[in-house]
Amino acid sequence: MNMGITLVEKNQFSRNASGIAEELIERLSSFDNSILLFKVLALALKNNEELVQKFDESIFEDPSQFREQYLALLEHALSQAVGTSKENRPSPLLTTPIKEYTPKELSKYFGVSVPTIFKWIDQGRFEGVQRAGSNKHNHIPDYTIYTYSSGAKAAVRDIIASWEHEETERLRLVNEEDDLTYYTAQIAQFESKYNGEFERTLGTKEQLTPEEETDAQVWRHLLGRQKHGFRDSKK
Repeated sequence: MNMGITLVEKNQFSRNASGIAEELIERLSSFDNSILLFKVLALALKNNEELVQKFDESIFEDPSQFREQYLALLEHALSQAVGTSKENRPSPLLTTPIKEYTPKELSKYFGVSVPTIFKWIDQGRFEGVQRAGSNKHNHIPDYTIYTYSSGAKAAVRDIIASWEHEETERLRLVNEEDDLTYYTAQIAQFESKYNGEFERTLGTKEQLTPEEETDAQVWRHLLGRQKHGFRDSKK
């Protein structure tokens, strides 16, 4: 057998695992088929004794728990497909607790205001999330699927991981140069990429691709930080 999982495919599957699990649950011809496929995979995979011991019929009654365990199963399937035993590569969901985020916390990672996060909740762009009552606060799990304006989907955890990567890179570069210089240099890169200033390029588009929407969020954040830096430099 010459077919194998390449490194690119492995990374792509890992990034999209949440969306794949969502599709297997929501988009098969029936919910019963989703459960049936889950059971077949769970019993067919190797080195899965510890994983299967955590499963019982009750997980199918809670959609969030079912989605969580489906993702764990897919991660284990990937580890087997690339030839890595479960002992050497445990599923992240079995070792890392699920995190939840408030709209205020998400506004930082998405580069938008808190009211915008609530608007997106009302629009259903955070799948399965509804606005909490007046005496409650929304807590959005990190496995929640977010839908971009383009229709593309990504797990909240992946969007946050991308933001954290950018922030880590920013802090690394800030150690080498002052903040204002860094922000200006990063903005110049975006202006070169899109052949113009934000207000004349991404800032005017109604429909953005996933890459453009991510770039727009980072670009908008950089412009705000640059403006703040200029203001501080004049004090």
